[in-house]
Formats: sequence, structure tokens, C-alpha cells
Amino acid sequence: MGRRDDLVARRHRQGYSQEALAERLGVDPCTVARWEQGTTTPQPWLRPRIARILSLSLDEVDRLLVNQRAGLVESGVWPVEHRHRIYCGCDGDVLDAPWSAAGTVHVLQEIAGGVMDRRGFLIASGGTLTGLATQWAAGLGNAAVTLAPGDRSSGVALGVIGRFESRLADLRRLDDAMGGTQLRHLAVAEFRALTRLAADATESTCHRLFAATAEAARICGWLHFDVGEHAEAQSHYIAALRASSTANDPLTGANVLACMSLQATSTGHHREAVTLIDSARDQLGRNATPRLSALLASRQARAHARAGDATACGRALNAAESHLEAATSATTEPDWIYFFDEAELAAQTGACWVELNQPDRARPFIDNALHTIDASYVRDRALYRARSAEAYLQDRELHLACEELSTAVDLARQTGSVRVISTVRHTRQNMGTHNREPCVIELDDRLRALAA
Repeated sequence: MGRRDDLVARRHRQGYSQEALAERLGVDPCTVARWEQGTTTPQPWLRPRIARILSLSLDEVDRLLVNQRAGLVESGVWPVEHRHRIYCGCDGDVLDAPWSAAGTVHVLQEIAGGVMDRRGFLIASGGTLTGLATQWAAGLGNAAVTLAPGDRSSGVALGVIGRFESRLADLRRLDDAMGGTQLRHLAVAEFRALTRLAADATESTCHRLFAATAEAARICGWLHFDVGEHAEAQSHYIAALRASSTANDPLTGANVLACMSLQATSTGHHREAVTLIDSARDQLGRNATPRLSALLASRQARAHARAGDATACGRALNAAESHLEAATSATTEPDWIYFFDEAELAAQTGACWVELNQPDRARPFIDNALHTIDASYVRDRALYRARSAEAYLQDRELHLACEELSTAVDLARQTGSVRVISTVRHTRQNMGTHNREPCVIELDDRLRALAA
């Protein structure tokens, strides 16, 4: 590797010595020297800070580093899967801040104040992603709120926090019917309002205020995930994970990790998805509630199914069923777990067997889910119909597949969920050899109307 002369020149133009740049970055001067010599490369999470200090874009930083880096594309830009760029609205990054109350508030404010990031890929994966779960577990209970003198009377009233908690519960249930296309901007407004209040947390309000902020951020992440904006979704999930740590709320944090795991599975990062669930379960131990344990097991089953591991998937599904059977009306569960019932587990089980191309095993679970799901869960009903269509297609029942997919299209029209529409279109693409069949032609007419 050769010397990075362009990086040296840029440092000089900005008026920094190696020592001064190292101090701004919080690294040793020898580290900067090795970057410039081309013997090492800055870690991904440092690049946004380098870009800010040297007044460059992230692409320009990558180009300064790429010329002497082996195995990269000729265009001089890092491939997406290697970049792991950390988005933040104020050009900072959301991984470097300490796992403390002050660090959490900083990250919340950065993400709440940012411009919408509509990129459709993850901003963190691999060890960067799974490392977040490790940091979350280590940070639980260690993020005590430090009050400035005279601030004890300026905190947020518990009654105000209670009203936000009620509004978040309403958002969760609205999502069942409407999805992210219509709701995500409303959720972001709630998150921003709670972020402003979090800066005034006191010892008496810390737990509830940061827990509510974590849930608001999680809802934002979920709704952006629903419309395929994975970068924005993941940045909110990271904010939610940090806020749950500051709140010392492992149950909320575990739910965030479950959401992150599903996102990782859906974007092809199934190994990380499994590890995220392992981290949640390790941290919860005996404190996990039955429904939450069932949810975590089902998310891990989805990851195993995506990886093609039927044996591990079956074990996880059996565990999920056992956990859910242990739930009773007397069991105290968080409000946000209300959706995970027998119908949802049946749907997740069916989805796993469809993923593993075992339609005979999927069919009874899908039918069970379709017959027992709450009618108000419009988006989920659409997803279940699409999975039913896929199972029929795997079983070479084209007409039944078209009927189910047509129903899914009609339901998708009510929600505008990008996730549902993508699932429907994927199933339609799998009918490619039957394009001239009348039922497929009729289905295409419905899909064109949906696009319009």
C-alpha cells in the first residue's frame, strides 16, 4: 500500500497537524500517521467524524482512503456492504457517543434533528451491528442521570409522560390498520417531542421518560422499516436501544433487538439476526416474560429459516410455542407485546416453512392465522394472504395462489405498506412461467391498479 498523499494534503489545507487531527478524533497521533502511510485504514465509525473535521462528504473520505486499498472497486467508492456508514442528521455518528445519559441524549437529539434518510440498506451490519447489543447489555443500569444545580424543579411531570405513553399505545394500534406510509411522520413528531423532554430528565422521571422515548424511537424504526427505508429505521432502532439502556429497561431493549433482528433477516443478515436475539435472551435471563420469550424465539426462527436451517428453525418454533403456552391472563406483560398471540405465532410459523419451501407444513399454520387474526390488523392480513399465495404456488395450485394474492392486493390498497406490496410483487414474480394464464392476467390488472 502506498502513501495517501491526498489525505495528507487535505489535512494540511484544513490547517491540522497530525497531532491536532488526532486530538480532534480522540485517537493516537501514530494512528493518523499510519492512515496517511497507507498501512492501516480508519474504522467505519470514525469516518463521519473525519468527514466533518476535514469538511468533506463521506464519499470524498472514501475516495481519499480507497486508492491504496486492495480488493475495492475501480470507481474509487467502497462497496455498500463494506461501508457501514453511520447516518446522523447533523453529520455526527450514532455509535461513538458513550452509553451514558448524556450520550443517549446526544444521540436522540442528533437523530431527531436529522434530515430523513431514505436509503434502502442498513447503516450498520456485521460486528458493528451485533456489537450494539453487547454495549446495550453492558450499559443497562450504568447510565445514571446527572442533574445540574437548580434543575430539580424543571423536570417533566409524570402526568405528561403518562399522556405520551397513552399516545404511543394509540400509535401502535393505528399501525395495525394503517402502516408506515401514513403514520411514520406522526410517530417522528412524537419521538422529537419526547427527545426534547428527555434532556430535562430527573432522577424521579428518568425511567419512564427514557422508556417512553425508547418506545417512540422503536415505533419510528418499525414504521420506516415498513416502507423500506432501512437506514432511517435502523438509526431509530439504535436510538431506541440506547434510550432503553438509560432507562434501565431490559424488556423494552429486548423488543428493540427483536425488531432489529427481523430487519436484519429481511435484508439478508441472518447470522447477525440470530446473534441479536441471543444477546437479548442472555441479558433477560429469568426476567423474560412468556410472550416476549415467544416473540424472541419466533424472530430467531425466521432468521434460521432465511439461512435454510430447517432443524434450528424447528427448534426455535417449538420453543416459541412452549413459551406462549406458559402465558396466562395472570401474567404481567408489557403493553407493546399485545399483538403476539396464537394467530401471530401461527403466521410466523407458516412464514418459516414457506421460506424453507415446505408448503405442506406451512398450510395448517397459515390457515389457522387467517381464521383467528383480528380483523383490524389489515396489514398483517395482507401479509398472511401473500404468504398463503406463495405456499399454494409452491404446491402448484396456481388458481388458489392467484385468489389469495388478489385478496392481498385489495388489503394492501388499504394500508399502502411498502413491505406488503413488495411481498405481493415478489410472489407475482414467482409466477413468471404462467404469464398467459387468465387468472394471472387478472391479477396483473389488480396490481396495475394498485400502482396507480
